[in-house]
Amino acid sequence: MGATLVGALTACDGVTGAGTSDEATARAALAASAEVMLKAGNGAVEMDSPGDLPTADVKGYADWKNGSALDVSSSKAGGSGYRVRVVGDATYVAVPPALVKMSGGKHWTASRPPSADQATDAQDTRNTVLAHLLDPVVQLRLAAEGGTLSTARDGAPEGKGTHRYRSVLDGRSVMAALGAAGVEPDRTFALRPKEPSEEPAEKARTLTAEFAINDKHELVSVKLYFVEAGRTSLTAKGSAPVVLRWSELGGAPKIEAPARKDIVRDPRARSAGPQTPTHDAAESLEDAVVRAQQLTSYRTDRTGPEGSGERAVLAFQQSGTSALSVTASDVETWGNPKTSIDKDGHQHVIITGGVYYALAELSVGKSWLSLENGTGDSKAKGYLAAFVGALAATDEAAWVATEEIGGRPAEHYRGTVVLSTLAGYTGPVLGQFERDTFVKDARAHGLDKADIDVWLGTDGLVLRTRESGSGSQGAYSVTEEYSDHGAVRDIAAPPAGDVISSKDLLDGLKR
Repeated sequence: MGATLVGALTACDGVTGAGTSDEATARAALAASAEVMLKAGNGAVEMDSPGDLPTADVKGYADWKNGSALDVSSSKAGGSGYRVRVVGDATYVAVPPALVKMSGGKHWTASRPPSADQATDAQDTRNTVLAHLLDPVVQLRLAAEGGTLSTARDGAPEGKGTHRYRSVLDGRSVMAALGAAGVEPDRTFALRPKEPSEEPAEKARTLTAEFAINDKHELVSVKLYFVEAGRTSLTAKGSAPVVLRWSELGGAPKIEAPARKDIVRDPRARSAGPQTPTHDAAESLEDAVVRAQQLTSYRTDRTGPEGSGERAVLAFQQSGTSALSVTASDVETWGNPKTSIDKDGHQHVIITGGVYYALAELSVGKSWLSLENGTGDSKAKGYLAAFVGALAATDEAAWVATEEIGGRPAEHYRGTVVLSTLAGYTGPVLGQFERDTFVKDARAHGLDKADIDVWLGTDGLVLRTRESGSGSQGAYSVTEEYSDHGAVRDIAAPPAGDVISSKDLLDGLKR
């Protein structure tokens, strides 16, 4: 809305002075109308404001009885249309039709009001303020309880039996009232009061509202003017006010958030730093993906199906967050299929310093075989982010319960991943490498779909994951416990005296 939200108050035609009106009568009329509008609870809404921004011509429905919910649209958004839905503190903006395909077929973006250190023109704040602006109870009670009131000439243009009242509010009162409602109008309306030493008293900012109330005590319309010492602080075209209208009281359809599977999550909705897991599975899992991608090290203890003997202990370190930054990993596994080379089903691989070391049963008195150009185990780096990202990408993940992992509280989330669907995923929470890593591994175990469970600690870090399913190779299940996030010590190479290079081994066999 920004600069087009308010107009200049050069004149209020037909309004009498406060001294010639019964202020107590005006206050009582506004208070009575507030009760009637609260009982109605919802209705059709319109807003006309000067200018050409999307909010210049808004129509739709509002529910002011249940958290100031709003669903409105405008045809003045550069010809492409504009629609916004506000439910609680969440804002949903419709994706323009021309961009739906680019958004993966999704029709909404979702976000929440920005924190105090974010940009002042954030669309999220404006849309949240819009919901409260179109709340008639907020308007009426604010004026009745804190405004300087007067009566005005009755009748046109709202119709016979309509009474008009005028309220003048100090800008600080407006900010305090809307701020208590959880929004930040100072950054949308430029109403932030300056320090008294910087702003003389004669430059006080005020909001003037002219209410039209019918003989049923229903609020029909409000005209809003914002002035600063008799002049317009925010320039609008001419002196036209913002006009709000209400109708069809009690007849609005229920306003609900769009289906999660139809939402493109807005990365601006997440403030910097780790987020505490909540019962909102999508937000918590998306943040966990980011946290996993940022980890420079961790350990995991992996166990296979009960009775299988499969187990792995893995550690990795990296110097940065790029795809080629894995510098060291240590993976030891038990319960692997026995072969002529791996006779006991035990494997141990260490990659560090650009060298690949494999534990091997050699006949040359050495236990480790080294190969040059070891770049680290890509699965060590990518699988955790892939695992959590696969669940976040399903749009069907749900919170299960608050449980305990290793003596620590953890939020448990669960969902089912269909591999054929995931293979075509191109959204923001799962990159191509992580997606392909997960799909390839799951299909290698004969799965067409996988049930995934993820447990997140209070710091948003993954404490446990479990993947299970049944496919062409029978039942499959693997559980991993994560620890030492960012605290793994240096991964050391095997003792030099116990290592033989592949070149030396081959040369020895040739002799």
